[in-house]
Amino acid sequence: MKAINAEKTSCDVLVVGGGVSGTVAAVAAARYGARTFLIEKEKVLGGIASFGLLSDICGLYLNGTELPAETLNQGILEEIALILYTLSPQRTIKRMGRVFVLPYSRFDLAYALGSLCQRESNLVVFLNAVAVFLAKKKGEIVEVSVYRSGIQHALFPKVVIDCTGEGDVSVMAGASFEVSSPGEFQLAGYTIRLKGLRNQEDLLPVKVPYHLAEAVKKEVLPPSLRFSKYRQGDAPDEGYCKLSIEGVDGAEREQKARELALKAHRYLGERLPSFKDSYIVETSVGVMDREGRRICGEFTLTEDDVLNARKFHDGVVKNSWPIEIWDREKGTVYKYLNPGEYYEIPFRCLRVKGISNLLCAGRCISVTREAFGSTRVMGTCMALGEQAGLAAAYRAKNGVYPDRIKETITEY
Repeated sequence: MKAINAEKTSCDVLVVGGGVSGTVAAVAAARYGARTFLIEKEKVLGGIASFGLLSDICGLYLNGTELPAETLNQGILEEIALILYTLSPQRTIKRMGRVFVLPYSRFDLAYALGSLCQRESNLVVFLNAVAVFLAKKKGEIVEVSVYRSGIQHALFPKVVIDCTGEGDVSVMAGASFEVSSPGEFQLAGYTIRLKGLRNQEDLLPVKVPYHLAEAVKKEVLPPSLRFSKYRQGDAPDEGYCKLSIEGVDGAEREQKARELALKAHRYLGERLPSFKDSYIVETSVGVMDREGRRICGEFTLTEDDVLNARKFHDGVVKNSWPIEIWDREKGTVYKYLNPGEYYEIPFRCLRVKGISNLLCAGRCISVTREAFGSTRVMGTCMALGEQAGLAAAYRAKNGVYPDRIKETITEY
């Protein structure tokens, strides 16, 4: 990974958004020989996977009855899983309901992503940077202005990958998008990390939601909190509460979520002995939405495609994760694929309609609201990032996207 001081620079591939999909996309493009820039607004890589106080990587494995021996998609995902296991061998694949997940430490993941970037001489990483302007010509992005550390950099990429989660670059470029109506908007998440817990018992994951639901019945807390969850942390006195809250708009969004967390924690401390002397030491960075923009691509994946395990001629990513909807009235609703089945996400879902050199990867690809409930998980987003990075690097070199990425690009 190189540093650069130039204010005007040409590159092959520009990736905007350094979450898991964006980081993997940038590494894949750089490995294929493309001069690649990765832009991330925060001071570290990983996005919600690093800042959201999450614990499991979903979407890595085929569902079924037997413990999976390998990831459903190969490539950089396998490398990341191996690094995580090497750093914390006690964190192994576990069953969660009908699916399998990989527990992880956010610090291990940050190390894994950073080390992958450090190995790539073709990769330049800009942290604390944001894309503020872009210019198009004849249906292509020709320039992206990036603001970083008081300096505005003009980048001239051959291909751009939007990994912002909300499709910010695509919208800036004039792309069409879909978004759920206010009445359909799923519950958001806000996680608090607690210390000072005493004598944690196995039933706390049951008791915490029960007491929060009781508070809702008494109209002490808002209805959404009855769908909150609890898990024990790594240390004996540590725990995490993931609070389900309705989307809060405006500048006071985080402040309202923080006040709600304090109120819920106080309520639990008055009723559960384990919580009596506990205190909040950390919260997720912001409210974590489970809805967002879905950029219109050349194909839109649907609920039927997911549940019927549909395959495509240009399928580039496999996924076995169920459709997971956090309904405001019912809580979490799952729709599963049959055991041992998977569907494919076609490359056309990554190609932004009307802008020939712009791809999407991660959460904001072209899917319906229902399909989004399956494609948005971390493991799938990593796989999407890798395929976008390979396709972008190929186009930068050859002027066109490959007909079939997995067959055309066989080696880095």
